Amino acid sequence: MPTLSSVLTADPFSIAKATTNIDVLVVGSGTAGVTTAIELAQQGLSVVMLEAGPFVLPSHVGSTPFRSRSDITPQIHNLVRYRTAWSDREHYQEDVAPPLNNDAWSAVGGRTLFWGGCTPRFSQWDFADWPFSYDEFEPYYVKAEKLMHVSGRSERRPPFFRGKAQDTLLERFDRAGIGAEHALLGVDTQEPRNGYIPRGFDCAIDRLLRSGLLSREVTRGRIVLVPDTVAEEIDHNGREVTGLIAKGTQDDRRFRIAARHYALAAGAIQSTRLALASNLKDLHPHVGTHIADHLFIQGLFKLKEPLNEPIYAFVPPTQDRPFHIQIQGPFAETWYSPYHATVWLDCDPQGLYLLAYCFGVGDAAETNEVKLTRGQSDGPDSLGKYVVLNDRTPNDLRILDEMQAFLPEVAKGMEADLVRSQVNAPGAALHEIGGLRMSEEPGVGVTDTFGRFWSLPNLSVADSAVWPSQGSANSYLTITAWSLRHAQGVLAHLAD
Repeated sequence: MPTLSSVLTADPFSIAKATTNIDVLVVGSGTAGVTTAIELAQQGLSVVMLEAGPFVLPSHVGSTPFRSRSDITPQIHNLVRYRTAWSDREHYQEDVAPPLNNDAWSAVGGRTLFWGGCTPRFSQWDFADWPFSYDEFEPYYVKAEKLMHVSGRSERRPPFFRGKAQDTLLERFDRAGIGAEHALLGVDTQEPRNGYIPRGFDCAIDRLLRSGLLSREVTRGRIVLVPDTVAEEIDHNGREVTGLIAKGTQDDRRFRIAARHYALAAGAIQSTRLALASNLKDLHPHVGTHIADHLFIQGLFKLKEPLNEPIYAFVPPTQDRPFHIQIQGPFAETWYSPYHATVWLDCDPQGLYLLAYCFGVGDAAETNEVKLTRGQSDGPDSLGKYVVLNDRTPNDLRILDEMQAFLPEVAKGMEADLVRSQVNAPGAALHEIGGLRMSEEPGVGVTDTFGRFWSLPNLSVADSAVWPSQGSANSYLTITAWSLRHAQGVLAHLAD
């Protein structure tokens, strides 16, 4: 019997036969891939998007009836979750398979099916070592926030959490001299009226389905989605990419797809893995290096009396304090789990516990790198056959100490107690960057300021693999904004 996927998606082997008509081949269907694909298709280009994972949900899990089903949501996660390996050099041995200690997801929509919703921008000073300024990048933020229906930046879309409890908490922070504000969230809060229904959480596949651009045949101005297909290798002649070798996850057949342009949008680690598997490190030694993830501490606060309403507060970073804190609750008592990205939607008004997620800026050191491995993979085919080597620098350790020291101050400002806190290992934040970093001049970095490979101009990167550094802000909004800028670069290249 045909499934929903058979109505919306295409078979990879039939698409491989249409290679002369493909303008852009996009690898990955998260926010980077979908944002890029929509921008290009709207300009009349034919786009094919490959996704290694299956079609499991048409929108974010928090916008579905599964939101509060703690018995079902973890099972949906497990359909598309696989384990990955992060290690420091002290414990890594070339001939020993590293332990699988972190999570990744492979599905149509990628992590946008499960993300937590927080959408702050990077700060102006976060762009100090980028090859362009915050002011140059801001128009892309504005457009991304409109695409994602970000709440809290306009009267039309007010903060998702607002009420007496939220105001009380922000007033307490103000009296304590700790700047705090409403959390900006990728949740549509526009009033339903005149036929408009709020869209819930932003999600890449939801945006793609609503765009009206999805097709099952390669056509100009349309997007073809091909799931269950792993990109294995990029073919090139040293001057341009000539094709991409892919494999269906349901059988062992391989096929080759050719296009005018190729865009990597599989996330920083997977885009980098594909570049390494294609021997692109031979073209530039920085391929695979300068990896980073947020420094991540979680905490649990206990209030002295209930707030009686849900809250979501945000303590932003400062130039001297390169980390922020997201505070959510109240709950009877709980702890962070990657299975429950939307746990804060199910608050207990009489609860006394608030969750804190503290994200700090980690160093994208040159020695932090992705290395391919030959060991067993927990992911589809080659997706998990790598290890990320990440050693925390003295600066990382200093910031982690400052983050831990700040949590008791935050607790005191809220009139609460810090019950416990935990420093998480590298990779746990799931906000990875680097591997294919950009530069203003050829040869300095792997890609240019629009994400195009200096040595292969018809290959580009739509995700955070190109970032030289990151702010403390959650990555989703900035990835979306970056992919808008990246799409401009692709259009300019194809117009030449």
